[in-house]
Amino acid sequence: MVVLKWTNKYSGDTGYVASISTKEQCFINTFDIDEAKRYSEKAVKGIMTKLENYHETENNIFEVIEA
Repeated sequence: MVVLKWTNKYSGDTGYVASISTKEQCFINTFDIDEAKRYSEKAVKGIMTKLENYHETENNIFEVIEA
């Protein structure tokens, strides 16, 4: 299983994706890796597509981290 770490391109702030809100079209943040949502490597591609569609990749860089 993996988690998604984000880094803001402008501020340098970092955190982890706790969940994805399809209603709000955004991700919910956590700074604690233990609270981050665990994804299968197969699911990450779909999650990244959602984040791109929600324009979250315009301000953030996402990394896949082994958890």
